[in-house]
Amino acid sequence: MKDSERFINALLSGNEKITLEIYNKLFPKIKSFVVKNRGDSQDASDVFHDGLMYIIVTQKEKRTEIKSFEAYLFVVCKNIWKRTLKNKVMKSDTLTLVDKEEELSSFIVEQQLFDFYIEKFDLLSENCKEILGSYFNGLSYEELLIEYAYASINTVRQRVFKCRAKLIKLIKEDHKYQKIKKWRQN
Repeated sequence: MKDSERFINALLSGNEKITLEIYNKLFPKIKSFVVKNRGDSQDASDVFHDGLMYIIVTQKEKRTEIKSFEAYLFVVCKNIWKRTLKNKVMKSDTLTLVDKEEELSSFIVEQQLFDFYIEKFDLLSENCKEILGSYFNGLSYEELLIEYAYASINTVRQRVFKCRAKLIKLIKEDHKYQKIKKWRQN
């Protein structure tokens, strides 16, 4: 059984031994990210537990395949932390408290949108996934030219454009897109 499936089954069944293994194996990476991004150990612990809860809730609701539990948990925790930072509002010495339930429901919707995007991204060819992944992670056209040994900058631009167009087409052709579009407008 793959680690991903084993970890999810352990979370769903409440297996403390494997849950402790998840914590020991994955918490240090989450803690490092949170601490490097204006957080502390307690923030990291909260984010990690919220991330695990999100996975438990969504997997109970609808079981989906998670290829890399570690990567998925990291992305979930990263999104939770970014949202937490965005929602921290301080005026003088007064901290505005955000309703935790409302925050979690908003996060769940955002994560579902991200999951929808990843589902469509995974349908692209390996080459498109690689080049768009590099492009979306900040590599310039010049760096992509060197990384993938393309003939010219124009070739790189065309490839990025075509791959983005394929991704957009895959997203817009899915019936979920219309629901998302309507929801976003309301």
